[in-house]
Amino acid sequence: MSSATTTEVHDFRLGLGHPVLEFLATRARRYDEPLERLAEPADLTRWLELSRLADGTRCSRDTLADAHELREAIYRTLTAARESRRPDRRDLRLLNDWARQPTPSPQLDGSLKAVLTGPDPSRAALAALARAAIELIAGPGLSRIRNCANPGCSLMFIDHSRPGRRRWCSMERCGNRAKTARYRQQRRRERARGGTALDHR
Repeated sequence: MSSATTTEVHDFRLGLGHPVLEFLATRARRYDEPLERLAEPADLTRWLELSRLADGTRCSRDTLADAHELREAIYRTLTAARESRRPDRRDLRLLNDWARQPTPSPQLDGSLKAVLTGPDPSRAALAALARAAIELIAGPGLSRIRNCANPGCSLMFIDHSRPGRRRWCSMERCGNRAKTARYRQQRRRERARGGTALDHR
């Protein structure tokens, strides 16, 4: 486990434009010191609920291990597709096997609220993610996937903007960090030239 704080560990990243990319984001900092946000079964339970893929389920350690295995197979297969490389056969087999598993079914509860149910809601949710990954990899959305422009960020997102020029996984996070870094660098250059500090606004 990383030395990151509990807040960081459980700070799930949503809003990336696709549930599969949000699933992949549960493993952060892939280029440096990876941070596992699904460290315990309760983390997976909470992520599935936040992602609205499963309700009222408790994930086991076996399900957590399956989620890790599926997530990394999706990541490698998606990366291969984006780089026009041949994917690993074991990853393809795993992904296809999961996609054939039963998926959640919508049901109405006593208050007429829609809930998702299945033989095992957590495993059904993983099957739904596998199906969504296949549709993403084989569909037109693949060309809209972008890597965050922050060199230290390994997250991917779907660029839904009309010009297709989105650069950051989140403007509030990596975008603002980049702005702050540029501002500080500019101040250092000013000091090095003997100039005055920029006015505070």
